[in-house]
Amino acid sequence: MNYLEETVKSKLKEYRGYVSTIDEEWGGRKRLFKCVDVKLEIKFSKAEMLLKKSLSDDNPKKKLQMIQMMYRAWDALIKEALDRGYEKLEKEFRCYRYGKDKIAIVCDSDLQLSYLKGKYRNDKDTVLFSMQELFNFIHPDWLDAKEKFKQNKIDITFEKVTYE
Repeated sequence: MNYLEETVKSKLKEYRGYVSTIDEEWGGRKRLFKCVDVKLEIKFSKAEMLLKKSLSDDNPKKKLQMIQMMYRAWDALIKEALDRGYEKLEKEFRCYRYGKDKIAIVCDSDLQLSYLKGKYRNDKDTVLFSMQELFNFIHPDWLDAKEKFKQNKIDITFEKVTYE
C-alpha cells in the first residue's frame, strides 16, 4: 500500500469518527435533515453518493477531496440547523429513529421531560419521551416474560412486538 492509500485510510477513519460525534451531538443525519431545508438535504445526500462512488472507483487524491467535501457538507447542515434555532442534544438525551421516517428524543426520567419539551419543542416531526414513560407502555406480560427468561439464564431480546 502506498503513501496516498494509507493517507486515505487514515482520513476515512478520522471522518467516520467525526460522523459518530455528530450522531451523538445531533442525533444523526435524520434529525439534522428535519432541521434544515429540503434543498440542503438533497445536496447533502448527493455529496454522500459522490463520496461512496469515489471510495469504490477513484484514485486516492479524488477520495481525499471527497472526504473534505463531506466535512463541508456536514458543516453546512449544522450551520443551517443552528441558524434555524435548533440545538445539539444534551448529553443526557438520546435520539432514536422509529417507523420509516420518525424521530424520538428520549430522556431518562419524567423529571427531565418538561425541560426536554421546552428545549426541543420546535423539532418538527419529533416526539419526546422519558424512559419512565416508555416503560409504562410495555405490557406487563412482556416484562414478566423477560424476567422469567433471565431467571432461567436465557438471554432474549424482543425485536418487535405486535399488539392485537
